[in-house]
Amino acid sequence: MSARAVQLAVLAALTVGALAPRAAAEPKKPSSEPAEPLEATIRDRLSPALPDGLDVARVYLPASLASARIEPSKVVVELPRELRAGRPSIKLTVRGKPAVWVPVAIATTVEVAVAQRDLAPGDVITDDDIAVERRAVADLTPAAPATVVGASVTAAIAAGAPIGSRMVALPPPLSRGTQVSVEIHRGAVRIHGTATLETSARPGEQASARLAQTKLVVHGTLVAPATLIVGE
Repeated sequence: MSARAVQLAVLAALTVGALAPRAAAEPKKPSSEPAEPLEATIRDRLSPALPDGLDVARVYLPASLASARIEPSKVVVELPRELRAGRPSIKLTVRGKPAVWVPVAIATTVEVAVAQRDLAPGDVITDDDIAVERRAVADLTPAAPATVVGASVTAAIAAGAPIGSRMVALPPPLSRGTQVSVEIHRGAVRIHGTATLETSARPGEQASARLAQTKLVVHGTLVAPATLIVGE
């Protein structure tokens, strides 16, 4: 082999060796869009078609799709002609799979108490444990948000879940004659005082109390642990 041929062979080997690592290191091209939970995609498709005041409470996906993450462009959702409160079924097609009919719970949005941490049986709920949100709920009767502070948890509640009336045991009512604090709201004015209950009541319920100073009977909402809110 001539010296020129040897030089060319060495140059070719060096060129291939230099290019090979670059080719191996080239990142894969990202897909056109990120995969999302299938339930989130279904909710996004339904929401614009819902009448005011309604929302998706639950999507009853089959077990094979419940935890699936799929690119939204691969999902086709066919809606019924009219959406209203109830449990209609939608036709769901995921590219490469047969179409399935999926029930969806649609309900009026209401104020619910939502757990801000995991709550275990026996826990006593405090103000920091809940947030009040407007949500559509299905498969449970929500507890009145004003009543849950001070209630004892009777069934485990996951963080982010609405609190149902059967998940908590309300504290016993304060008896007639119990001394309570009073906050009277008149616009931006706040007047504080003390009073005694004229009726027994639990936090979250309407109650009457007689003011200690003026003996006037006022009506308002009892909040935990023992404060009567009167007015706005």
